[in-house]
Amino acid sequence: MANGKRHLYLIVFLAIALISTQLSLYPSKVSAATNLALNKSVTESSHTQSYAASNATDGSTSTYWEGAAGSYPNWLRVDLGSSQTVNQLVLKLPPSWGARTQTLSVQTSSDDASYSTAIASAAYVFSAGTNTATINFTNTNARYIKVNITANTGATGGQIAELEVYGPTVAPTPTPSPSASPSPSATAGPASFSAFAQTPASSYSSQFGIQLEGSSEGGQNVAYIDNGDYIAFNNVDFGSVASTVSFRVASQTSGGNIEIRLGSATGTLAGTCAVTSTGGWQSWTTKNCTITPVSGVQQLFLKFTGGAGNLFNINWFKFSPASTGGDVVGKIFAGYQGWFTAGGDGSPLNNWTHWSKNNNNLTANSNVNFEMYPDLREYTKLYQTNLGNLGNGQPAKLFSSYDQETVNKHFEWMQTYNINGAALQRFGADANYAPNNWNQNRDSVAVKVKNAAESYGRKFYVMYDITDLNASQWVNAVKTDFTNNVVGTMNLTSSSAYAKQNGKPVICIWGIGFTDRPGTAAESAELITWFKNQGYYVIGGVPTHWRNGNEDSKPGFLDVYKSLDMLSPWFVGRFSQLSGADHYKTNQWEPDFAFTQANGIVYQPVIWPGFAWKNMKNGPVNEIPRLHGDFMWRQAYNLKSIGVNTGYIAMFDEYDEATAIAKAAENSSMIPNNQYFLTLDADGVAVSSDFYLRLTGDINRLFNNEIPLTVNHPTSHQ
Repeated sequence: MANGKRHLYLIVFLAIALISTQLSLYPSKVSAATNLALNKSVTESSHTQSYAASNATDGSTSTYWEGAAGSYPNWLRVDLGSSQTVNQLVLKLPPSWGARTQTLSVQTSSDDASYSTAIASAAYVFSAGTNTATINFTNTNARYIKVNITANTGATGGQIAELEVYGPTVAPTPTPSPSASPSPSATAGPASFSAFAQTPASSYSSQFGIQLEGSSEGGQNVAYIDNGDYIAFNNVDFGSVASTVSFRVASQTSGGNIEIRLGSATGTLAGTCAVTSTGGWQSWTTKNCTITPVSGVQQLFLKFTGGAGNLFNINWFKFSPASTGGDVVGKIFAGYQGWFTAGGDGSPLNNWTHWSKNNNNLTANSNVNFEMYPDLREYTKLYQTNLGNLGNGQPAKLFSSYDQETVNKHFEWMQTYNINGAALQRFGADANYAPNNWNQNRDSVAVKVKNAAESYGRKFYVMYDITDLNASQWVNAVKTDFTNNVVGTMNLTSSSAYAKQNGKPVICIWGIGFTDRPGTAAESAELITWFKNQGYYVIGGVPTHWRNGNEDSKPGFLDVYKSLDMLSPWFVGRFSQLSGADHYKTNQWEPDFAFTQANGIVYQPVIWPGFAWKNMKNGPVNEIPRLHGDFMWRQAYNLKSIGVNTGYIAMFDEYDEATAIAKAAENSSMIPNNQYFLTLDADGVAVSSDFYLRLTGDINRLFNNEIPLTVNHPTSHQ
């Protein structure tokens, strides 16, 4: 666009204005569509804590409504105050939250008595970074709009930060240009298209304040852009996720900014792209910018901001799929042992592995191996032990991890309590070349984990524990087991539930660099490289003192640790009490995290509830107390305070060493009457059997900025 053309345009405008002040060829720019629900009365089926319905129409995505836990359907109803023609809902969550899917339907009414279904029940994805779902429907006259939510993968109740309601709008009239072709009408452009296709900026669905002109690169470009102008595109399909955008731009001035917004011109901001001078109005260059990940079908607004006068021209734009993102970064995973069997369970072992010291049925004060007794009330398959009755008179039974019903229950809990998935432990014995009952049992459990993860929408990845592997064979043993069994026979990595990060399936090698585990630095590097060459994202379970190469870490491994995609130091049993967690924050976690950030490694610290093994090793009673959740929360609080957002919980079902977060006996009424077991009330405060599952869910929310950082945990003890 030449400066001379703009000068001519201004002269014409001034001349016309002098002839008649009553004639205006420049109608005022109209504002974006009005949110009819803003600050309107809203009611609810229920809410949890302080997250009341009024938060959903206050105009702020930093506050939100959340329905009572486990009481679906949750509903939210807004009163528009009078009958309005409506055809669109925009549901928002705080942009900083992690992704989730909510299943919901929409109903409308004119009298709050008789409701019609505007949108049948369907699943809507709220993607991390945008967290917006736009729901279009046929023009409907209504005063009351009700959203009914029946499921939420990110919480146990429905969640809405902003419920916005819109009606049909008349498109703003384009500003005429003496030398440019008339702008298309508001309905111009494709009805829907892929964000990943190169899209002419001139093919907008509606616009505000811009004009078109011929482009030196062919076709027309968007021009005459002033501060506050925008172009909008309906039904843009961003696929699974987009993370970058490219603009073809030209500017003779100092330029300005392109804001990428969703839903409206003042809607969710996904990113801002700065445009600088290119040396001329038709001197084109491509500007690439990173945005907050966007997914699904969205209404896209490109809003232009900057100084006075012309900012820049745009010829086309194109989004690109995310090259990062996935299932483990920014998530909470729990280690899953799945190693308990029982006599009569039909497993290849068919004994009491891990419950007892000698695999025989349990006898009080004799062969008991585990520290915490599970809460058995939700299991459908149980096996009778030789222990005395529980304090409540019920027989003392135990579950078997070999049963699909048991694994299903555990993954159901992960879903219910907001735990993203499980790191499936694959122990050293699994990698032996010869099949045996132990390997067959472990393989069977692995397949059941895959089935359960698929059924309950959780993710899992394989974690090789190299403890006790033959030092001369361990690398080849892992390679052989992974190729022949994990991938070849069980097809675990082809499961839809198998965790991926940055588009790569995830694998973890636990035990690298420990002084009491096999492997040289060269051997460890070889195995990591072998997995990476096959396209895997490699996590390393490493010693506490990995960074300094001393104490529990072999020296000379730093380059090995730096080659990992994600690094997960082991902290179980290393400290106790709140003061211990504070000491580790200053002396371990802060320098660890700084090192990983500087070297492009994701930091996945181990968080644990407490520890004891009196029954297994005759150690002290309640050796490292849980402090009724304060100990575990303090770790999470300290880690979040330094910027960590990824975590590994040790462990989900480790009843042996009292690190389990799965449901456990609350008090003496739930344990055998003739055998010591650590109960959840050991620290003098009664907590529910699911408390540590709920606490873990809140840690996940904390790490994803869904709840504020508070020194005291928000999780109720009951």
